[in-house]
Amino acid sequence: MLFFGARERNDYAVQYAKFAWALVFGRGTYIRKSWGLVPSADTNPHIAIFVHYDKQGRVHDYALHYIQALLDAGRTVVFITNSPKFPKSERAKLENLCALVLWRKNKGYDFGAYADGLKALGDISAYSTITLCNDSAYGPLFSLHKAYEQMDPATADIWGLTDSWDSAHHLQSYFLVFHKKALRHPGFQKRWQTYIHVPSKSWVIRKHEIGLSVDMRKANLRVCAVYPYRELLTDFFTRMGDASILENKNILPAHRKFLKRIYEHAEQGAPLNVTHFFWDRLITKFGYPFIKKEILQGNPSTLPSLYLWENLVNGASDYDTRMITRHLEFTMRGRFM
Repeated sequence: MLFFGARERNDYAVQYAKFAWALVFGRGTYIRKSWGLVPSADTNPHIAIFVHYDKQGRVHDYALHYIQALLDAGRTVVFITNSPKFPKSERAKLENLCALVLWRKNKGYDFGAYADGLKALGDISAYSTITLCNDSAYGPLFSLHKAYEQMDPATADIWGLTDSWDSAHHLQSYFLVFHKKALRHPGFQKRWQTYIHVPSKSWVIRKHEIGLSVDMRKANLRVCAVYPYRELLTDFFTRMGDASILENKNILPAHRKFLKRIYEHAEQGAPLNVTHFFWDRLITKFGYPFIKKEILQGNPSTLPSLYLWENLVNGASDYDTRMITRHLEFTMRGRFM
């Protein structure tokens, strides 16, 4: 089944073939080793499960900063690494930061790690909140207190920072917060207790990243984003005005081309990834605390003038951008950002 590659996203037969395989071989957990203790809900009611991956098993300083920010926001951290290696020297960096450290096989992508982390906690209904997050973003650029304060349980039971309308409306899964009502819901608990590790990224996206929000709404749980798509798109058109800006010769051609893409997507009702297309505005206007790693590592949305990212971040935040540049220097090959 490794032959099918890119066909998987639209080829449900391939996905269900891998699901059938997982029904036999994909149950249980993929935890190799654990260090520390499961945090007690009585003394640690707010948990954050942080998922990490690095080919060499290194825990870079940007990840340590992220973990410290979770601690500063009142979370007790469970660290999970999917790395093929996990040297003792790297594990030692986490001793005073994380209550529980889990090293697992890299199976099932981030949702597989989330599932193994939730299973390790035992009775998740005993906790007040559980945050699921991963190292796919640099930051936080700002304190997480403000973001957590906006995630009011009176408004929603499940929160994300950003949402997407790709395929179906859903919360983006790099930072999710579940309040007590969700944690106690039988449907939510069953989802993780019976989790099957299907070796298909397309399956995980469809059934879990997208499916989680869809299914929880059907279960009458309220789902909300701190920085919703509609608000960001409205902000864009308020600033840009009508499409005449696309003919403004004072704007660099690459920027006009980029603006045209946004206009055309909006005109057609096609969804945009706000963490890419509005990454700068999210930070400078809305106080969004992250910049996605994939933007700086590969710029898949071909964002113009991205080389100015450091100036923008330094102008908006006191975050030490040298943590990002060091990681980029360590990981990137064959291109400059």
